Amino acid sequence: MHKHSYRLYRIYGYPGFGVVLYLILVLINPATRVFNSWRYYAFGDFILEFMFSVAYAGALFETGIQLTAFLNKWYPWDGRIKSRFCLQFWIHIIVIYMVLVLFFEIKFPNYFGYDELMFRQTVIVGIIFSLLITAVFAAEYFFYQWNDARLKTLEMEQLTTQAQLDALKLQLDPHFLFNNLSIVTALIEDQPQVAISYVAKLSSIYRYMLANRTQNVIALKEELEFIKAYLFLYQIRYGDGICVQIEESEHIVQYCVPPLTLQLLIENAIKHNVFSTDSPLNIHIYFPDGKLLVVENNKTPKAVNEPGANMGLKNIRERYRLLNSPAPVITDTDFFFRVEIPLINLNN
Repeated sequence: MHKHSYRLYRIYGYPGFGVVLYLILVLINPATRVFNSWRYYAFGDFILEFMFSVAYAGALFETGIQLTAFLNKWYPWDGRIKSRFCLQFWIHIIVIYMVLVLFFEIKFPNYFGYDELMFRQTVIVGIIFSLLITAVFAAEYFFYQWNDARLKTLEMEQLTTQAQLDALKLQLDPHFLFNNLSIVTALIEDQPQVAISYVAKLSSIYRYMLANRTQNVIALKEELEFIKAYLFLYQIRYGDGICVQIEESEHIVQYCVPPLTLQLLIENAIKHNVFSTDSPLNIHIYFPDGKLLVVENNKTPKAVNEPGANMGLKNIRERYRLLNSPAPVITDTDFFFRVEIPLINLNN
């Protein structure tokens, strides 16, 4: 919940609302009643009565501010708007009623007209202002929720764009393109059918990235199809140096993940490990309980980390934070590296 300073509001607002309250209490009474009282007033009585109105306005709004701060801590708005509104409204009325009861216990001269009628009028005005004040604080909550959501959306778009750019950098890296062109050239002579599949997979990778460059989440089924095409390129290039096992699950159709999550994790595994045919990199993608996606690989770390280490993991964590979803869980041991990715339900 946002914290606010109401200093200027207290300095200028309370006197202003004091004037409004004074005028309201004057106008709701018959003119004869008002003027019969005023003809006995000295100048100081007008000042005193105006100060009472300012004090009443201050009591109304200050109790609203303090009550809001208290309830924000012990009974926040989140998920219970109606009950919070009613609770704050009724507590505010009770507090104001008690303040008025104490005030009207003071014995003022009869010409002030502070009688039972004035008490009821003041209570009614207090109820109306309590309702308005509670509505203002509810509106303030909605405004900041909307503003936070807008900022999170913008930040999410920036992170998604950054992930796209990082992925495109990997794909458009001269070494990556050179290696793929070399592989395609070799495959055309020896294995033309595999070469056709290779070019088709490469095309599907670019198509997926371009089609989903503005999405915050993508269906898990589509992400898995993409990563299968992506891994096909590496398995053709490295042969048995990379072994990938992707378990199937009948529940994946209802879940989604931020786009390129799997690619960033696969790249992280390939970037930071040494592997060969005799000592392959084993990547296991599975769903332990239907609500988690786990990417796990054995570890044979390189002697020197490449630049940009952990940037992909940081990007994934930030995107999950902005989606208000549980953070990925990372397990890093001497023998394996595992990332548990919470799946996001499409229905929510």
